[in-house]
Amino acid sequence: MGFFIGGIMSRKYIEKEWVEFLKRIGEGRSARDVCGNDKDMPSWRTVSEKLNSDTGFASRYSLAMENRGQVYADKITETVNDMLEGRIDYNQARVAIDALKWQSSKLAPKKYGDVHRMEVKHEASYLDALKEVSRVVEGEEITLPNAIRTRKKSAETKTIQ
Repeated sequence: MGFFIGGIMSRKYIEKEWVEFLKRIGEGRSARDVCGNDKDMPSWRTVSEKLNSDTGFASRYSLAMENRGQVYADKITETVNDMLEGRIDYNQARVAIDALKWQSSKLAPKKYGDVHRMEVKHEASYLDALKEVSRVVEGEEITLPNAIRTRKKSAETKTIQ
């Protein structure tokens, strides 16, 4: 059962086939490889249309790509072992490892990327802090936030005897 797109017969893929496609991606193969070499898999054009029209599939595809990044990271260990056992030259191993690290960082940036995000929680706004600094500079009486005021009082009460 299929339909024609631009003179080419296209068919509807069932969920089981999409799951198999994602499994192959998650095992480390590229979508281009799966689409181009596996006759039971959809064309890249069909996959692209599915990615653009189905957010659930796009999310699962993204997860499969992250898994692919993990596979590449695991290949680094295999490459090191091959080099240590003399199966490949150390320069070849170095180039392969650099490429695998780069691919892993792009496919799974949360795990292997260079940028690490840190979340900072601010208890006061920057505007309030700037106003407070301005008051101190101008010599006005200041009102300290409770947390700072408490620390200041506890420091004043602690004296060396």
